Amino acid sequence: MRREELALLRKRINVAVYIVGVVLLMLTAGFWHFQIAQTVRYTELADKNRLKQVTIIAKRGRILDREGRIVVDNRPSYNIVYVREGARHSLEEIIDMLAPGLSLTPEDIKDRVARSRTEPKYRPIILKEDVDVADIAFVNARKLEFQDEILVEYQPRRRYLEGDLAAHAIGYLGEVTPDELKRSDSKQYKAGDQIGKFGLELRYDAILRGKDGYRRVVVDNRQREIESLGSEEPVPGNDLRTTLDLDLQRAAEKALGDQVGAVVALDPSTGDILVLASKPAFDPNLFAKKITAIAMQELNADPRKPFRNRVIQDRYAPGSVFKIFMAAAGLETETLNPLDHVNCSGEVSFDGGRVVKHCWKAGGHGSVGLYEAIVNSCNVFFYNVGRKLDIDRIADYVGKMGLGRRTGIDLSGEDTGLIPSREWKARAYKTRSKAEQAWYPTETLDVAIGQGAVAVTPLQAAFAMGGLASGGRLIQPHLVDPKFLSENGFMAPKLQFNEYHVSASTVDIVGRGMWGVVNEGGTGTRAAVKGFDVAGKTGTAQVVARKSYGKEEDFEDNAWFVGFAPYRNPEIVVAAFVEHGGHGGTAAAPIAHAIFETYYQKKTGQFGSQANGPIAQVNP
Repeated sequence: MRREELALLRKRINVAVYIVGVVLLMLTAGFWHFQIAQTVRYTELADKNRLKQVTIIAKRGRILDREGRIVVDNRPSYNIVYVREGARHSLEEIIDMLAPGLSLTPEDIKDRVARSRTEPKYRPIILKEDVDVADIAFVNARKLEFQDEILVEYQPRRRYLEGDLAAHAIGYLGEVTPDELKRSDSKQYKAGDQIGKFGLELRYDAILRGKDGYRRVVVDNRQREIESLGSEEPVPGNDLRTTLDLDLQRAAEKALGDQVGAVVALDPSTGDILVLASKPAFDPNLFAKKITAIAMQELNADPRKPFRNRVIQDRYAPGSVFKIFMAAAGLETETLNPLDHVNCSGEVSFDGGRVVKHCWKAGGHGSVGLYEAIVNSCNVFFYNVGRKLDIDRIADYVGKMGLGRRTGIDLSGEDTGLIPSREWKARAYKTRSKAEQAWYPTETLDVAIGQGAVAVTPLQAAFAMGGLASGGRLIQPHLVDPKFLSENGFMAPKLQFNEYHVSASTVDIVGRGMWGVVNEGGTGTRAAVKGFDVAGKTGTAQVVARKSYGKEEDFEDNAWFVGFAPYRNPEIVVAAFVEHGGHGGTAAAPIAHAIFETYYQKKTGQFGSQANGPIAQVNP
């Protein structure tokens, strides 16, 4: 072999050696990278293929009344869920297999999966909630076909034992929305969670909801469980004891019946809400699982607005109930002498005879003093009180008494009400002419008898009346006592406590008149309870040709009764309102009577021992 050929051969051998060396080096580097440098990462990936975390859903805390009786509990239920991790079928195949058997639409399944696309794949996606035996049998009969992609999962579900009783106070649950997931701490909620949407379920969601547990298991390549690696038990939510009294609540709602209206009762010495009823109502059990579109549409389309909490969200002219606050303001500012008398002929002229105002009683009441004016609800008497006080002084004093502002109840959506003044009108009518912005004396006269622009919520009426009857002490109303929260280890807000000056003589004079309304032939005799000194005031607020319930008509007046008992040192205040109920003495006073009577029977041990629900121990 010639020298040139030998040199070429050696060169080729060297190149081959170099190539083999580079390949070996690359293989060695790759081995080192994947087997040593990336050990942790690939171990984690391998674990994900063989380890699985199964969620154990925590029970939500119960809601109890003030005596520990269960109002809201939990019941067992089952969901059909879809697990994407290790799935052997495409979503389209899953839809083809599931939709017909579970009566689901393809769009519904796709929507549920899409809402959970950012969730870890091992977390189950709920496809159908609260399924029946037939659905469970359908899935179990196809275990081999579904593998572990489609499972039946246990989930405790809300049970509202009293149906729509106190629905606006209790509230309801709903599935967390994508927007709520974005707004909340990522660890707080996950897709598919049921969270509070309304009422106490919303306000105290953090207390009621528990902490989910989990089981960590080893699965094979077909995602079948072969070994358990331990678990963390779920932590149940805490029970919530409310201030509501089931017996009083039942009495109130039974008396209110099918009428549109609101009832609230509270303890003025503590601020405890004993009754909170708004009609019409809704059944929270409809929301314990995903409410049907038809049912939701019916509720939203109802012209009577069953979702409105009329106790705190709607404002109404208080009618003659407002005369009590006018009387107190007049006495405290010394513009009204308790010995003053006015001749009521059925009408009265003001401003040189240019303004004529009428009393509700044709022919009038004759000569009336303050006591008779309260008992018989004489308009003419209070027109004169309003004229002497003037609107700004009225606004200032009744504002101190708790009207025209939120009470601070632990529910969302509370309205402020409205106590008009010159400044308010100028601000409200700022885009109109100077003449429209001006306040006129006739407007003061309307306000003096609870008409015109003045408007209050039923809760404000009870709150302010309780404060007056208690000598000017206003304690923030609440459905959950902060003391209960602090004793159970939760952050408890400090109750707002306000006082305004009102003399004992004013309280006595006004209270004596209100006692006469109920017990001495006044307009509120149907609220009387034998042996229990009930004091109160009726109200009949005019409603003329306003659009309501979808058509324009003349309506019956709104009916009010606000009162307290006993007459001295009151223990309970009740405000009852019936929309288009007519006269307060015939429509609203009997509702208050039912509450006062039940309260008195319980207080004296006369109340029956009918089934009132089980007594529950509160979770510590």
